[in-house]
Amino acid sequence: MSLLRFLGLGGPTAGRDQEPESLALLTGRLDSLPAEDARLAAAFALLLARVAGADLRTGADERDSMAERLAAFGQLEADQAKLLVETAVQALDSHGGTENHLVARAFRDMTKHEERLRLLRCLYAVAAADETITTEEDNEIFGIATAIGVERPDVIALRFEWKEFLGTMKALPRER
Repeated sequence: MSLLRFLGLGGPTAGRDQEPESLALLTGRLDSLPAEDARLAAAFALLLARVAGADLRTGADERDSMAERLAAFGQLEADQAKLLVETAVQALDSHGGTENHLVARAFRDMTKHEERLRLLRCLYAVAAADETITTEEDNEIFGIATAIGVERPDVIALRFEWKEFLGTMKALPRER
């Protein structure tokens, strides 16, 4: 085995040889879908969960928002989307930091620019579900955008749509 292949950098199947465990776990939960559709929905769910948990809490409102967007994106039944959301949140608790970049790269490799922008809109919607987009959530969205190949001006334009929810734009308690 070559050093590049050992590091997951060589060969035509290099990306799939190193499939993140969290992505494989969620894909397995979607056995009713074609394999590539299941993998795409799983990556989408994990990225939503990554933003929802960026501030170290994932509330019921964020989970509901995630399930709604996942059902629409992956054309899933509501119960299936809710199960996938719970699995994604749990998977990030156990695999998150080490696999985040691999999941984002997998999503990038499976999508076109329009789908990536759709993901970012959904990420902002999930972050705003509790009526405040924290700095941590906003930074996480920018990090995901970079990893999936969306240019900064596009992210800023999308971010502007959610400006009333940005924690950095809200008045401090003493200013109210």
